[in-house]
Amino acid sequence: MMNTATTTHSSAPVKKQGWMYSIVKTRWVWDVILMISFIFVAVPQTTGEMLHEWGAVIFSVPFIIHLMLHWDWLKNLPKTLFMKMKASDKFNQILNILIYLTMVMAMVSGIMISEELMPSLGFSDNAKAVWKFLHHTSSEFIFPLLGIHLAMHWDWIKKATKKMFAK
Repeated sequence: MMNTATTTHSSAPVKKQGWMYSIVKTRWVWDVILMISFIFVAVPQTTGEMLHEWGAVIFSVPFIIHLMLHWDWLKNLPKTLFMKMKASDKFNQILNILIYLTMVMAMVSGIMISEELMPSLGFSDNAKAVWKFLHHTSSEFIFPLLGIHLAMHWDWIKKATKKMFAK
């Protein structure tokens, strides 16, 4: 994929450069936003319950954008899931599925146990104990899963960071 786009103003093409014209740089920017927003919502003791809940709603935006930026991978997942591949690629595939499912469980269960968000919208739930268990369990699993994910992609992170700040 090309890192630049060209447009024609008058007769000479003009190259557009920057993170918006490179998928690697765009992914890097949104991954940083995703990481910062995750850190913000990951520890409700530091933000308080209200900011934790509303921050989690905001967190869903970069999470969805991250999935959209990797849409080709997601689209091919059903075809590739049972294909033969290197063990590290298969492990990465399963890890990414686990991260997605765990993140969705944390978000859905977080909405269901909401003390601020849902009551302010007029919703209440009587099964809070089950949802609370699911929320805390999925939240505890997401940290090691993300740590492994970052470790597996550390070379990409270093290369993309260098590319991001290259002149």
